[in-house]
Parts: sequence; C-alpha cells; structure tokens
Amino acid sequence: VDLLYLCGGGIVSHPDGPGAGVRAVQQAWRAAVDGIPLAKFALSHPELARSIEKFGDGKAA
Repeated sequence: VDLLYLCGGGIVSHPDGPGAGVRAVQQAWRAAVDGIPLAKFALSHPELARSIEKFGDGKAA
C-alpha cells in the first residue's frame, strides 16, 4: 500500500477535538492498509465519519 498522510490541521481542527483527530487518522490509515473503502470503514468509526463530514474524503468533486 502506498500511503502518505501529512498530519496537522486535520487533527487539531477535528470537530470533536485533537484526540478524535488522531483517532480519525489512525482509522483512515487502518482502512487503507486493510483495503476497506473509507466510507464503509467510517460507518463503524465515528471519529473518521465526523472528519469526513468536515473535511471530505479527498476525492475530487
């Protein structure tokens, strides 16, 4: 898996605080490594779901 995440504003600006931001990054990373679609993984991971609501999923509109 080729994966790079540049942590910063997405963590400290998470709607539920920086701790939730860290968990959201960990959850997104796990989904990528395990080959699980981000939207599907977010259904059972609330920190990730809230992050996607605020910042989007990285896909171009």
